[in-house]
Amino acid sequence: MTINYFTILLNHLEQMQIEVASAADSIVDEASLKARDVVYDCNRLLFVKEGRGKLYSQGEEVVLEPGVFCMQLSGMPHRLVLEPGSRMRLQWCHFRSSYGDREIFRTLQIPFHVCVENPEEVSRLFERIIEGLASDKVTARIRMKGVMLDLIGIFLELLPDGVDDPKGSQDLQKIDIVLKYIEDHLSDNITVEDLAGQVYLHPNYFIVFFKGLLGYSPIQYVNQRRMELAKALLVQPECNVSDVANRVGMQIYYFSRMFKVHTGLTPSRYRKQALAITASGPEPAAGKGKP
Repeated sequence: MTINYFTILLNHLEQMQIEVASAADSIVDEASLKARDVVYDCNRLLFVKEGRGKLYSQGEEVVLEPGVFCMQLSGMPHRLVLEPGSRMRLQWCHFRSSYGDREIFRTLQIPFHVCVENPEEVSRLFERIIEGLASDKVTARIRMKGVMLDLIGIFLELLPDGVDDPKGSQDLQKIDIVLKYIEDHLSDNITVEDLAGQVYLHPNYFIVFFKGLLGYSPIQYVNQRRMELAKALLVQPECNVSDVANRVGMQIYYFSRMFKVHTGLTPSRYRKQALAITASGPEPAAGKGKP
């Protein structure tokens, strides 16, 4: 999966609204499973703790064994199958997210199963979701959203490097062109007309198209990328604030004002703090410093 497609996903995840509907740690056997495909109106995360079985989905047969982590999107037909007399222990949760977040997973053709490297970590996260659903604390919903994002983050990190990019999608080909153009021209005066022209779209339509995939308007995204580049440049001793402003294509007054809105600090203050932290380095561990 290319960096640009991951950029699309991360932008959506940052704004994703998640509602956990149910979760449990369950033992399933052949008698408890339906002998046909099932379809849910919510997304499902499944994690195999014990036992073995098979999952049929999207024309694939996936061997389920301890450590396999699956994501089934709403409306996706799937079927669990066990050998006669066998049982399987699953940790699972059902959740809903906004329509756009759900569709972006489909558009990017994300694989629906991975094998985790640290099953204990994933299992603990599921336990926290189950506990959160049973909690009457007003903060439980916020905490569960954080745990859900951790789980989804682990899932995405484990996608194999060889995953094919969805080149059949014209929309994704277009957005790929636009994102590369933005990265190559952050020091220039980028306009909506410039970006729309890269993919031969009317500017008004392009704004809707871009925001539908990235979650930001084109200019919001450009400014976000400029601020991210600026933060990276400011920690380099050879770059002063004026140099950084030029590198991101902005006059120093407007750059300073936008940077403070973005970070809460002026560029000079941010640079001073970042360089001080870099110069001091990590504190030595107890018992390992100089006497």
